[in-house]
Amino acid sequence: MNLQPLYELRERLESSMIAGVSLLSDDFRLARAVEQMAPLAGASPIFKRIYDTAQSALAPNCSDRCGAVLDAYSLADAVLCTQGIVETEGEISDLPLAEGKRVLSNAPYSALAPLLEALTTTGSGHYSTVVDMHQSQPELFQDYRLKDALIKGLGAGYSELADQVETWLCEEGEDIIPLLKRDLNPKGKKEMVRRIHIIESLRKEKDNDYYISLLDTAEKDVREAVILALRHDQGNVQKLLDLAKAEKGNCKKAAQAALTYMDAPEAIEYWEKSMKKKPGTAAPFLAFTKSDVMADMVAAALEEMTDRLLENVKEEKETTETDVNTFDTLMKSLSGKSSPAIIQWYRRVSQRALANSLDKLANSKKAQIKFSASSNSGFYSTYHYMGELPFTQVIPNVLTNAILSSPVQPLLDLAGELFSSVGVEYFKPAIVAAFLSRPAGEVYEEFAPYIEDKKKTYYDSCLNTFYHGVLGILSFDDISHRHEFGITVQDPLRYRERGVNFRQPLFEPLDIRWYQLFASGIFDRVKNWGPYNFTRTISPKDSRAREIMGEYFYRKALDPSADPRPLFYCLKQCGWVGEKCKGIVVAAAKKNFNNSFWYFYNLVGNAPMADTQKADELEQVAELVRKHKINIKNWDEKRVQDWCAELRAGK
Repeated sequence: MNLQPLYELRERLESSMIAGVSLLSDDFRLARAVEQMAPLAGASPIFKRIYDTAQSALAPNCSDRCGAVLDAYSLADAVLCTQGIVETEGEISDLPLAEGKRVLSNAPYSALAPLLEALTTTGSGHYSTVVDMHQSQPELFQDYRLKDALIKGLGAGYSELADQVETWLCEEGEDIIPLLKRDLNPKGKKEMVRRIHIIESLRKEKDNDYYISLLDTAEKDVREAVILALRHDQGNVQKLLDLAKAEKGNCKKAAQAALTYMDAPEAIEYWEKSMKKKPGTAAPFLAFTKSDVMADMVAAALEEMTDRLLENVKEEKETTETDVNTFDTLMKSLSGKSSPAIIQWYRRVSQRALANSLDKLANSKKAQIKFSASSNSGFYSTYHYMGELPFTQVIPNVLTNAILSSPVQPLLDLAGELFSSVGVEYFKPAIVAAFLSRPAGEVYEEFAPYIEDKKKTYYDSCLNTFYHGVLGILSFDDISHRHEFGITVQDPLRYRERGVNFRQPLFEPLDIRWYQLFASGIFDRVKNWGPYNFTRTISPKDSRAREIMGEYFYRKALDPSADPRPLFYCLKQCGWVGEKCKGIVVAAAKKNFNNSFWYFYNLVGNAPMADTQKADELEQVAELVRKHKINIKNWDEKRVQDWCAELRAGK
């Protein structure tokens, strides 16, 4: 269809509006353009309407000439806007995509727009936008239109978002590699470091030549990341030895760290010399290696330091800060190591006489020496952080960390052996090892008595150890659908700013009798008690555990000395809501815990019950206030009445 008459009509209408409608009757060009529209008027209703409106504007008796011209112009312009096209010169070529990869989703651009904005611009709320959409619509992140934005997200000003994007891209296929290498600046900052991390995560030794090529120009943090990436290829031994001599600062540390992955005799010789010369400086590089050769080096250094410290105790000499730091560092490097020499050292220092001697170590001020080697945190609990402890308390925790980083049989057996031969000092590593390797019923029957019998001298110690040291690092994972221990151990070299995470699944889900024990209230006397250690262990599908713990949390909420608000989340997690929570609000109002109206308002708002139930209990509290049986500061009767009405109306 030839639309040229419509284009001409729009042009003439625009000129007439500029010239003024008073001259319209003399505009022969407009009249001709209107007549040229006559053939089109019979082809479509919209064209006929444009033609009729334009004709009415030219009629001598038109009462609203301005309106008619504007209507005709608007209609013509709207129709022509729908006929627009976009084109460019050149030949069509295929995008360079990996064969067989899904590169587009069915999502419209409007669905991707919030992600594109959050990943490529600055502003508040971007982290939650991206993370929430990754959870709810993960398929969008496979869309090719989003890949460039994800890579730009590696440079996000909010480091948590950039780190999260890095984690996701490390799970991508290798088809993302060309986009990562494109525009990679070897002299860049953190964004480029994250690109290197992703490339080496996906390609490992296959891109060794690429890492080497970057060494010519890479600087600072990028250079450090590139040097560390050389650890994937065993052929890089000599190059890493040369870099360890030539580089300085963090780049030198990166070369040394990469050398711990090398099996060649030259690398072993390098570490043997380093450990003999400065064990406190060399040990951090061996912290997460599981090689028996490296483990034996650590064991030899530990034996030598143990002898030196025992000599200090025997001669009543002060222990220097250097020796303390060296011994601490060596113990921090024990994660995952289980060579026969390491096992033998554990056996030696676990004996009470020797361990008690090391507890007598003192500094120049005659103060007891303490160690931080066992300090770590559970993924969800800050109470598991041990801080500085005397040797007898440190060594069982060091063994526990070693088991959780690598639950190999020699360490599992050692924990049980020391528990039997030494005593309850090794309750924690023994029960953790048992959970990881034995049937749930056996674990309960062997270890529950240690926290049930209040007459035993070790009762309080085992109770606290179990609550903070075991439950504090235990949770049910909704993704893997299993119970797991999880700890974060600080990397001595700080290559990972937030430490190294370890997750280990239990051999079997928790025996239901543990929940019956939790619900007995036996842990109420534990210092820094909180309900969340229990809640994290409950599977959403374990109806028995939810019922047992729900009833326990409900009783706890009614306790006159307890603030019920922290328990509301726990009750909801257990499905203990509605009528099951009857009386919680009234009971809370009667407590002397907090009698402000703000506290009461917050309590009612979060109570795990329906709005009508909240209204019922709110009215009961109001009656008690009127009778002066309870006192709530700043009570507002009118406001409470309106509140009740809103709750009943469902507002």
